[in-house]
Amino acid sequence: MSGLAVAYRATHEAIPLFGVYALLFADRGLSTAQISVLLAVWSLSAFLLEIPSGAWADLLDRRRVLVASGVVYVAAFATWMLWPSFWGFLLGFVLWSCSDALHSGTWEAYLFEQLSARGRPHRYARVKARAESVALVVMALAIAAAAPLHQVGGYALVGAASLGVAVLHVGVTLLLPPPVRGGIPGPAEPRSPAHETSPRAVAPAPDPGPADRTPHGWASTLREGVAQARAAGPVRRVLLGYAAVVTLVGFDEYFPLLLADDGAPVGRVALAMAGIVLLEALGTALSDRVALLTGGRHAALVLLAGALLALGAAGSGWLGAGSLGLGYALASSLYVAGDARLQHAIGQTSRTRATITSVAGVAGEVGFLVTLATVGLLTLRLELTPVVAGAALVLAVPAALAAWRMPAGAAADGPGDAAADG
Repeated sequence: MSGLAVAYRATHEAIPLFGVYALLFADRGLSTAQISVLLAVWSLSAFLLEIPSGAWADLLDRRRVLVASGVVYVAAFATWMLWPSFWGFLLGFVLWSCSDALHSGTWEAYLFEQLSARGRPHRYARVKARAESVALVVMALAIAAAAPLHQVGGYALVGAASLGVAVLHVGVTLLLPPPVRGGIPGPAEPRSPAHETSPRAVAPAPDPGPADRTPHGWASTLREGVAQARAAGPVRRVLLGYAAVVTLVGFDEYFPLLLADDGAPVGRVALAMAGIVLLEALGTALSDRVALLTGGRHAALVLLAGALLALGAAGSGWLGAGSLGLGYALASSLYVAGDARLQHAIGQTSRTRATITSVAGVAGEVGFLVTLATVGLLTLRLELTPVVAGAALVLAVPAALAAWRMPAGAAADGPGDAAADG
């Protein structure tokens, strides 16, 4: 399962356009405020779709939901290439948010239940961290590839390569094991001495019946998942901290514009963005350890992330890019660790896991909208650089306070787990 998780996430993130699409928008004449509007629509549409799609993922075959997400993902980039204008970019972002809504919550619930069925729910943080870090390394390579692709064929070639990878992602999704709910197991993993000392497989949540797969059943699942998210104290604390740290993660959408403000050409911006993503991969690889931090140490890490982002925004050249990368790596590690905290706060047998995880997605979109609104409004009067630097420092404070109260993620691994994880 670990190998397929890596392949699934890697093909989802290996999109050359990721590092330069803000420059594509600017090249087509869009202002920073217009780009902020596009990003806000992206976030708002995901906000509206996130929880309803999570409820369907609790009732339907999650692998099919992930396949549908991949198909819409392809349509989003195709729209950008065929209609490169403000309204085309807007429609592409709406499609992308639909894809994200179908993926978010569904993937995390699917992966956690696959591992639980194999008696390894405590491996979730490490498997997720490994998949995310490898995906980010692949993303860095893809973004770096945008430089020669752009030099040879402009944004058209960068977009065509991105579209091809998105199609490949759909193919990988079709290879994922079947769901494990209702006692339907995925493919058996090889036995080893390490397996003999592992925890027993956890009984999966009941498989929804035909009566559940109706609008009434969907509404009931939606209400139950939201109610559980509100009622459980640890879950509420995770959701608050999750939203708060996304306000720092959201600054990444402005990194290409900050780098371009120094006069860097598209190729150099792509290479700098690739380096930032490599640092993000390093931070994400350590997210299972970050998930164990609590109290003051957790809050201090959040404050450090905000300070580094502010220094990077105010800096210039490779030193500024490096500070942005380090700050973003810390913020991303905290973000991925937040998901591990959430899955274990939910417990192992909840039948509304995808819905509750989608509530976290909505919380994250709220944090992202806070960042977009702050930057979008302030840049109407001020330059982008001081706005990002100041906002990173200010938003880090409530994020640190929320982090102080978050519960820890999974406990340390059992004996032999590392050997059995492959």
